[in-house]
Amino acid sequence: MEVDYTKYSLSELRDCREHIDERAYPERVKLIEEQIALRLKKGDIKNAPREMSEKEYKNFQWAWGNLVLSLFFAFLAINGVQTGSIGNAAKIGNYKVADSPFEFWLVITILVLLSLHRLYKSIKCFGGKGI
Repeated sequence: MEVDYTKYSLSELRDCREHIDERAYPERVKLIEEQIALRLKKGDIKNAPREMSEKEYKNFQWAWGNLVLSLFFAFLAINGVQTGSIGNAAKIGNYKVADSPFEFWLVITILVLLSLHRLYKSIKCFGGKGI
């Protein structure tokens, strides 16, 4: 069964494009993208900004959350290096560079890696499709 995308509106085409399984229907994806481009090229439908879908909105929220976490971990690492001590709120341990340099630098390394990982995830979400 062939779908006639020429009768779809731009918003319907965009919705189809967002929810179609690209691996299962690559030819349909191509047809949808051609119809979107054709409408925009002809000027039949203005290229007005569209609202974010629910999925895009959730990705956007995750991106900001990851960015905040990245900055938090970076702050902890920088503060630890400046003061020479890293403590925790649970009072389980306080790592001082003078007392246990290996443990101190291990915690700093973990904080830096967590910060970089969250920053990477944030950039990936911000740079994702539709955002």
